[in-house]
Amino acid sequence: MSATPVTLQQRIEATPAQVFHAFTNSTALREWLCDAAMAIPRREGRLHLWWTGGYYATGEYTKVVPNERVAFTWQGRGGKAASRVQVDLRPDGEATVVELTHGAGRKGKKPPKQAKSTRRGWETGLENLKSVLETGHDLRFTRRPMLGILPDALTPEAVARLGVPVDRGILLGGVVEGMGAQAAGLQQGDVIVRIGDDKTPDWAGLQEALRSHRAGDEVEVTYYRGSEKARTTMTLSARAMEEPPADPAALSAAMTASGEAFLARLTEAFEGVGDERAARRPGEGQWSAREVLCHLIVGERATHEYITQLVGGQEHWIDDWPGNLDIAHAGLLAVFPTPGGLLKELRRNRAETWAMLAALPDEFVARKGSYWRLAYGMMEGPLHDEGHLEQIKAALAAD
Repeated sequence: MSATPVTLQQRIEATPAQVFHAFTNSTALREWLCDAAMAIPRREGRLHLWWTGGYYATGEYTKVVPNERVAFTWQGRGGKAASRVQVDLRPDGEATVVELTHGAGRKGKKPPKQAKSTRRGWETGLENLKSVLETGHDLRFTRRPMLGILPDALTPEAVARLGVPVDRGILLGGVVEGMGAQAAGLQQGDVIVRIGDDKTPDWAGLQEALRSHRAGDEVEVTYYRGSEKARTTMTLSARAMEEPPADPAALSAAMTASGEAFLARLTEAFEGVGDERAARRPGEGQWSAREVLCHLIVGERATHEYITQLVGGQEHWIDDWPGNLDIAHAGLLAVFPTPGGLLKELRRNRAETWAMLAALPDEFVARKGSYWRLAYGMMEGPLHDEGHLEQIKAALAAD
């Protein structure tokens, strides 16, 4: 006997058009359901969904009625037959009632055997969809704790330099003062390979490992320091959840104020510093002060591209973080070989970022999930800045 299809309802304080967009746009799907998506919302248009935990689903849209109904096939990892998902949208005053059914395919094939996990997955997803559309908050992110680390790329060169016996893991470029990683005794150059029972081979794996934990949890961290494998207990830090400014002008003004203050302190750190000293690496494989400036500029340029992609609703990045590529630094240093030139280029790129934020269009701001994700990410930037300012000071003070 066939299992009963999973049927759920969720009332969301959003328009049918906004909910329809959430089921038919790749960036919107990432913001509440999965970690990467490809969506072509037309009959027989493909749909691919991917999660960092290793699960994926693929299918095609079978019905697309704007602001009323979306239907698509669902072939999950390990599934033997495709099932069918249908989403109906019904206006309810200023809100929308979403009715989702995940059941048998059009040819009468049985629904998924994993009915309980299917129901739980959609319940969690629709709860998050409600949060994202009503407040902008992605619960998968806001509920996830922090380690307090500055990640670096575990390249073959880094593996050889550090003498670690692994080529997969989270290399620490530094730790944030006062947060869990520092309190647990972790330091620059350590390579985290496991959080609790979960392996952390890459950045996506780390996020997945933290997803089931909350701030204040104590977890065992397994890491390498050189060739020695070690373990320590870490108390996971809370994520600071200051609500970002609600409009682009205020967001731009806030980022300009904090950014100008940072640039002033950064410029002060280089006062009286000669070019040779700024180019000196404090240790093998470690960045010089001017290389840290390069990293900040590369990051700012990536921010410009990220803003453009979010506004356009088409994010490109779905693979693991590519790391700090030396080729980008080499290009910058060929054009801006002195700290003074690099500081000017950093300021120019920051000013461009602030101008882009001020110019965010109204239709983008109305997509609360996208706007909140961008705004909150920008508000976290000063934490990244502070870590690298200390890195610069340490590099300049090294013998």
